[in-house]
Amino acid sequence: MVYINEFLPNPVGNDTSGEWLELFNSGSSSVSLDGWKIVSGSGKFSISGENIGAGGFLVLPRSETKLVFKNTDGSVSLYDASGKLVDSAGFLGSAPEGKSFARVASGGAGQNFAWSEPSPGAPNTISSSTAIIENTYPVGVPLNRPLGAAEFSGLTLGVAVVLTALIMFVLKKDEKLSKLFFGGDEEIR
Repeated sequence: MVYINEFLPNPVGNDTSGEWLELFNSGSSSVSLDGWKIVSGSGKFSISGENIGAGGFLVLPRSETKLVFKNTDGSVSLYDASGKLVDSAGFLGSAPEGKSFARVASGGAGQNFAWSEPSPGAPNTISSSTAIIENTYPVGVPLNRPLGAAEFSGLTLGVAVVLTALIMFVLKKDEKLSKLFFGGDEEIR
């Protein structure tokens, strides 16, 4: 199976000459990528005349694909010759300069990605000593999912209760406000 293994959206220096995408073939035989497509944002690149050997990597530089990878909230998708989505990868937030967005388990065994030292044409080098492993993103799972109607109503009610309690505390704590709002026959000075 061919996967998106790694891509560099925000290289040190010039993005035009530094961006690249790496594919990996985890299968036991060579795969022809003729007619496959890579999509990033509104850009598309059709692969022509490329094969990727078993256990092999294919690095496609921006100078060849003309694809522009976004430095914020970026994503890339891979489609086979029939137009079927084969794989996709994406990140939220800003891409750190000089770090690639790499599959944690090189070769598609895992569906998590992390920021890593770039390793084009070689297995990914994700190091926990640099705390990069903690920035994994599960593929296809939004990090901040939208609230449902019941959750939103519960949150709204909870905020209202807390604000009411806070206002009551302030009113009771201040003698003049307490007498003003909660009564008392004495004159307020």
